[in-house]
Amino acid sequence: MVFTIVTVLVAAAAFLGLAGHRFLTTREEARSTILYGERAKKFFAWLALRTIQISRRASPRTWAAYLKGLPLWRQPVLEKWLFIGFYGSFLYLAASGFFFGLFVPRGLFGFPLVGHVACGGLFAVCLTVIVLFKGRDFLAMPRPAGLSLSLIDPRKMAITAARVKRWAFWVFASAGFLLTVTALVPMLPWFGTPGQKILFELHRYSAVASAAAALVFAGLEIFERPAPARSPD
Repeated sequence: MVFTIVTVLVAAAAFLGLAGHRFLTTREEARSTILYGERAKKFFAWLALRTIQISRRASPRTWAAYLKGLPLWRQPVLEKWLFIGFYGSFLYLAASGFFFGLFVPRGLFGFPLVGHVACGGLFAVCLTVIVLFKGRDFLAMPRPAGLSLSLIDPRKMAITAARVKRWAFWVFASAGFLLTVTALVPMLPWFGTPGQKILFELHRYSAVASAAAALVFAGLEIFERPAPARSPD
C-alpha cells in the first residue's frame, strides 16, 4: 500500500512539475500576476483545457507518426541499436514491474518474470555504455545560482531546464545502478530473509526514482524539441 501511494505521488509530482514548467515559460497568463493563488487557478484551468485538447487529438496514427519522426532513427547504426535496446528494455521493465507491483499481489512470476530478468541484463549493459560515452555531456553545470530576491520568483529561482535535465540524468543513472545491484546481490547466499526483504524494497523504490527521472528528462527533451511542421492536407 505504501509503495502504491509513493508511486502515485511521485508520478503526480513529476507530471505537475513538467506541466508547470511549460505553463510558466509559454503562457502569457502566467506572467500576468505574481500572486501564487491566481497563478495556480490559471495553471489548472490551462491544464484541464490542454488535457482535453491532447485527448481529442490522440490516435494510433498520431502516435505512429510521432514515433516515426523521432531523431533516434537518424542516428548511426551502432548508436541507434544501443538506444533501441536501452529504451525497449527500460519500457518493458517499467511496464512489467509497475503493473505487477501495483495490481498483482503475488508480484512478478512466469514468463513476464523471465522477460523482466532478461531485459534487466540488457538495460544494465546499455546504461553502462550510455553513461561512459554520454555522461560527459551532463557534467558541465549551467551558470551557478546566485543568492538574491529573484529566488522567490518561481520563474527565476535557478531551477532551469538545463540544470534539471542534468540532475535527472544522474538520478536515473544512480537509480539504474541500484536496480542492477539489488537485482544481482539477492542471487548470492549473503543475506537471510530480512536482508532479502530490504533489498527487494530498495529495488522497488529505485525503480520509482528511475521512472520519475526518466519522465522528467523525456518531458523536458520533448518540450525543447521544435515541433515538426504539419503537412498540408
